[in-house]
Amino acid sequence: MIQYAYQVRFNTPAFLGNAEQAGQWRTPPFKALLRQWWRVVSAPSHQYDHTALRESEGNLFGNAWLADSRGRPNFRRSRVSLRLDHWNPGKLSTPAWPGGTMESVITTADGKGSVRADVYLGFGPVSPPSKKQGLASITIRAALAPNDEAVFRVMAEESQQLTDSLQLMAWFGTIGSRSRNGWGSFAFTAKDRSPELAPVPTLDHRLIGAVGREWRQCLDRDWPHALGTEDGRPLIWVTQPYENWRKAMGALANIKVDIRRVAKAFGKPGKISGIHLLGYPAGGHWELPEFKKGRPSRDDEEARLATQLRFKVCATPEGLVGIVFHIPHGFPDALLQRLSSAQQQWVTANQAQVWADIHRALNRMPRLEPLGEAK
Repeated sequence: MIQYAYQVRFNTPAFLGNAEQAGQWRTPPFKALLRQWWRVVSAPSHQYDHTALRESEGNLFGNAWLADSRGRPNFRRSRVSLRLDHWNPGKLSTPAWPGGTMESVITTADGKGSVRADVYLGFGPVSPPSKKQGLASITIRAALAPNDEAVFRVMAEESQQLTDSLQLMAWFGTIGSRSRNGWGSFAFTAKDRSPELAPVPTLDHRLIGAVGREWRQCLDRDWPHALGTEDGRPLIWVTQPYENWRKAMGALANIKVDIRRVAKAFGKPGKISGIHLLGYPAGGHWELPEFKKGRPSRDDEEARLATQLRFKVCATPEGLVGIVFHIPHGFPDALLQRLSSAQQQWVTANQAQVWADIHRALNRMPRLEPLGEAK
């Protein structure tokens, strides 16, 4: 067994809640994040077979479901242990939010409707003023503040897969509520002779190619298993450096609005559309009756789909940069089965074109440049 130690420092506020939804440093979400990126690292050696990958994951991280060839239980404890040096509560609350000005985003086609970037990317933990709810100003759930720190330790058998998983966490990992929008972005600083981790991805890094897969091929699996590539280049886009998290998140909010406009061009409100490939719920005008409770099965569950186009804010010597990256996969079968036959055919026929148009738009956005390419 070896021990890796890293100083974790948040680059953006983290809505990392405990059982009471109060901001607090906690170990389980970090272990869950490590497992997520371990799957991406390990998927190629398992030929992207989720059954074989799940068995290996259970043997490494612990399980209560595996059985041997004779059907006898093969349960085991985790061989990976994580520790934080404290579980302190978050100190960022509504009176101190956000500590400066925030950019707004235009959310309507006529250009008249706008909302602040923090509300747009953080709706839920970040609530707008509301007379109905008695909120006189923007209100947030208690959060961990930018620059909050803790020491993160991992104890496990030494392996390249573990080191690679930690590197992917450093590049792409976010944690807490609305984390795929860039909240809860963090940086690692090595301690106690632990392996150094690069703060931002680079084209020449071995790991970029190792976990990459042609994005159209990724549509043959309905779970996140690889970093998408196109013509051998990763689907990663980077903003210019910004002096603070508010400006970085403002840029990402406007990028997300532009991405959604591209997706909305496929279909119309109330119908299956490109916007539903970006995630669900997709906004009030884009609700699908088929995804509501009781339609047509699982009457206790409202459909949910996490976005596969993710955001991160990374720290560099020049400032904070926003990163947009695609972990592509097919539309989940469990949700596809809730759609009508015609809707299923629409998804099958159109999902590749929707993503191709989104990639093309990202390549052209003035706030972004593809990784390793200067505009």
